[in-house]
Amino acid sequence: MSPMQICLAAFIAAFVAVGQPAAAQEKDELWEVTTKMEMPGMPMAMPPQTSRTCIAKGSKEDSFIPRKGGECKTVESNRSGGKYTFKMVCEGRNKMVGIGEVNFAEGSYDGRMQLTGTMDGQPLNMTQAYSGKRVGACTAPPK
Repeated sequence: MSPMQICLAAFIAAFVAVGQPAAAQEKDELWEVTTKMEMPGMPMAMPPQTSRTCIAKGSKEDSFIPRKGGECKTVESNRSGGKYTFKMVCEGRNKMVGIGEVNFAEGSYDGRMQLTGTMDGQPLNMTQAYSGKRVGACTAPPK
């Protein structure tokens, strides 16, 4: 092989390694999450909801807390072994406080959160139970 061919082969190998599309790298984790809401006084239980979400590798534990919208923030948290405890505050139209925990295992987690506050001007007291299992790989959108 001539020096020119060696340089060209090295260039192509480097381009192929770096030029892989993000979807082919699949470095992040795809999780299937089931959430169940319990509200005192409801005539019938709400059915559990299951969805899939892509969580970037190395994300903080609060990425595993189900929440609605960008108005909720974790204000206190603690991790001890496989247990993560937190306090979440939601501002805006529906002001709420959530106190909960997440218990992590290999490839899965489960947890509960007690939410109190107001929703659409009405008092809210709700317990949210959730569980997740890692079901594959994905590419999380950039933050």
